[in-house]
Amino acid sequence: MKRTTALRTATIGLAGMLAGGLSSCRGDDVEFDCASQQANFEAAFADDGILLETLPDVSSYPMAMVFSEVGLQNLLNGLVGADIPFASKLNVGPYSLNFFPLATPVIEIVNVPNCPGQCVLFSLDFDFQIEDGGGDPGGAGVGNATLAIPLKLIQNDDGSSDLVAVYDKALIKDMPFNTMGIDTKDYPGLEGALEILATKALQDQYKTTTLLHFEPWTIGGNDVKLSVRDFALFYDTKVLSLAMQTNLDLPRSASVPVGEALPEGIPLQLQMHPGLLLGMAQRMITEGEISRTYNDKGQADPKGLYGVTLETLTPNKIAGSNILDVGFKVWRTQDGYCGYANAETSLGLSIDQASNNIKVAPGDDLRVTGGEGVGELAENNQELIDKNKKLVDQFKKDLSEQVGITINYKEVGVEGSKILFDTQALTVAPQSIDILIDFQVVAAE
Repeated sequence: MKRTTALRTATIGLAGMLAGGLSSCRGDDVEFDCASQQANFEAAFADDGILLETLPDVSSYPMAMVFSEVGLQNLLNGLVGADIPFASKLNVGPYSLNFFPLATPVIEIVNVPNCPGQCVLFSLDFDFQIEDGGGDPGGAGVGNATLAIPLKLIQNDDGSSDLVAVYDKALIKDMPFNTMGIDTKDYPGLEGALEILATKALQDQYKTTTLLHFEPWTIGGNDVKLSVRDFALFYDTKVLSLAMQTNLDLPRSASVPVGEALPEGIPLQLQMHPGLLLGMAQRMITEGEISRTYNDKGQADPKGLYGVTLETLTPNKIAGSNILDVGFKVWRTQDGYCGYANAETSLGLSIDQASNNIKVAPGDDLRVTGGEGVGELAENNQELIDKNKKLVDQFKKDLSEQVGITINYKEVGVEGSKILFDTQALTVAPQSIDILIDFQVVAAE
């Protein structure tokens, strides 16, 4: 999308402000002095891309993964090879009850009194057969069960984490059934006793089951980490939010608003604060994934006379535009007549239907808004600006690629299964880039 302010269009080459015949000119003013500008350039990026020794223990999170009740149900239904309560055999006293689900389980995010920890409510209709100790049939019936299942986030030694269902602390809240003409609703004492026996049997027989496995996400040289560190159930909005933390040194303001309701029927939302994208991109410049310096041909060059610093990466103020505004500086620090120019461009975010990934594309627009030293001249000197178009194009291309890698997060797994993501919608807002996702859990090949 082109903005009306893009008066210089794609031909504006920022660093061209510093090229060509001016290399032989030298000003006496300090803003043109190359030694001073080199020092200013280095100071400008000194705090960019800093990594903390450990993940910060704070309640502000730059990223979150949010599941609705539909999403949790899809997870549970898709588990491959896992025993799900009342979908297999349960040993109760001297008898065994073989359960056969009549429909898929229903998951509800509701506040469950007396349930240890944060719990979801699980309910299922079933047929069942009774077997005695020798395996002989002893009757059959129908019924339904409602139980509270505690969820827990486990941090592993290798930096990964698991969201698990703690079945050994699950509580059966209700289990009416009808067998051989006996309806337990008419015998509340009998039903209550069987619920106690079945709860004990379930806790003894079922183990903790992993619903989701999160590998610590790494990018670039694998020094940047992003890990799931906390989770919470929000009963008013019916969502489970998994909060993610990074070792990038980000301001606390780079925090997404967790716990908001998802659109009806959407199982999963990925939230990412724009500040995380800025910090990650700055780190990729520090690591060399995006070049910091360029030669006079616009090519990446560690000894180049031109430099770039990324200053801002913010959502465009036009609602629904799905554009990130980019602010950066292009510096000239060698060969006389130095300085920098302030510049603005954009990145457009969209859904690539072929790959189901978020596509990040550099915009055609670019503005020079001011500068210092020779950068002041660039604002009104089209010829100088045009000469270094390749430098700016290369920077924008590399920046787009790294932002695309960051935003296409998929480091989620299920044991024995794989998750297939289908990106549905994308919204860029001031505090969060929201990606709505449908998914399927299928058997791993």
